[in-house]
Amino acid sequence: MQSLHSPLIETQFQNNNIQIQTREIDLPLSEILPYLDPKEFNSYCQTGCNNYSQKWTCPPHCPSFLDYAADYSHIRLVLYHTVCEQFAFIQAEDRALTAYNFSKDELQRSLRDRETEEDKFIGPNSCEMCTVCKAASADACHLPHLIRYNLVAFGFNVTKIMEEIFEHKLQWAKAGEVPEHVSSIGALLIKK
Repeated sequence: MQSLHSPLIETQFQNNNIQIQTREIDLPLSEILPYLDPKEFNSYCQTGCNNYSQKWTCPPHCPSFLDYAADYSHIRLVLYHTVCEQFAFIQAEDRALTAYNFSKDELQRSLRDRETEEDKFIGPNSCEMCTVCKAASADACHLPHLIRYNLVAFGFNVTKIMEEIFEHKLQWAKAGEVPEHVSSIGALLIKK
């Protein structure tokens, strides 16, 4: 496991300065496989997510990770986390979700920008290229060259990846409470 440079990103949201802490770790692809359990994690998608079968990038449409990553030898995991108090200008009941969505979108944009012909990114969220995905109507995707999947859709235990690989505690928002920070994770598949 090789830990890479972890820059602090300084950006803007609604004319407010926001800092996002980042960390990156390179692993041989084989070292991420113990965290892969599509049977268990896709069942959570089926019972708890509105995107299940509604997006081409979500289960049951998502390909097998082993097939998808067959041409790659390494994975660069990228963690973004940001302190929710920076979003104090947002009402408390919406603060964690706003902070999470902002951080996740920044990570998605960064990974898409960093993708090369040799590397392929895995996003922190399901595809959001179209307002309404054609999967729900069984029509083919009209942007298949832009489809990118996420670690959860492949069936990875993201909580364990954060805790065991990054030694980072994932915090969950609870009714009436704003967590200290929110976190999002994506990756780049790399040929070495």
